[in-house]
Amino acid sequence: MTKIDRVLKKISDLYEFNRKLKAYELKEKERANKSLKEDATKAAPLSFPLHLQKS
Repeated sequence: MTKIDRVLKKISDLYEFNRKLKAYELKEKERANKSLKEDATKAAPLSFPLHLQKS
């Protein structure tokens, strides 16, 4: 294998690694957004503070 072939192989490997890393980061971001949305829908609505309510 010539030196240029080794360099191209390393570049190709780095490109594949970077592509997989970006895909993983996107999945994690989507998962985090999904869990935040689910938490927001499950959260009970906040009640108005008693000391500010009109009697």
